Amino acid sequence: MGKLIYPVTDRRMITESMKKYTDTPVWDATLTKMFWKAYLENQEIKQIQYVSPIEAESLEHFPNVYMEVAEFDCLRDEGIAFAERLRAEGVFTELYEVKGACHGYETVLESRIVEKAMQRRIQWIQSVLNK
Repeated sequence: MGKLIYPVTDRRMITESMKKYTDTPVWDATLTKMFWKAYLENQEIKQIQYVSPIEAESLEHFPNVYMEVAEFDCLRDEGIAFAERLRAEGVFTELYEVKGACHGYETVLESRIVEKAMQRRIQWIQSVLNK
């Protein structure tokens, strides 16, 4: 089982949300670009799928996935694309777009958004363990 919360899945930074959210709180496309530059600098990457999983030839080996993406997050669209690809390759995937939230929303522990997210996560884990 895999739990992905606003996952980073695509080094190419080509999605609409990556182009749109260049100055959002906590995390944005500018920081993502810095991250990728630092992470990949001076690296000879022979198997890019381990760095940028959306570029893998196949995702069918993935376990069941629970994923949340934030509405106002540069990573939103690549997360959605990754979830759609997982589903297309037969991987059971639950995807939730957390409306009204930006990257890092779970740092506000006493919010309704976080309460609902935690309830969904617990229910998903319980459902997987009960199978």
